[in-house]
Amino acid sequence: MGRQGRSKRAPEHIGNVLESLFRQQGIEEPIRVHRAVVEWDSLVDDSVSRHARAVHVEHGTLVVEVESSAWMHRLQMEESALRTRINRHFGEEIIRQIRFRLGSPQEE
Repeated sequence: MGRQGRSKRAPEHIGNVLESLFRQQGIEEPIRVHRAVVEWDSLVDDSVSRHARAVHVEHGTLVVEVESSAWMHRLQMEESALRTRINRHFGEEIIRQIRFRLGSPQEE
């Protein structure tokens, strides 16, 4: 009785369902861009991930906290290469700039 009124559609992959939902809600872009923060440790060298932590993305700018001015200077010199690596990983330009600031790179 309960199944008679339902249409017979093939099951959809959960990733496709979520992508469609995110697009409908207008949050697809922010979620896609936030992946740069989530995946930071796997996108940079271990030495960098021990001294710098991605915090958030704002208008295409990835904000990264670093533990010292020496690390900030080093990463500023490598900003272009880091940005290229991140964008290449995602197959599109999701990060236009990386801004470094002093802070605590260890998660609290």
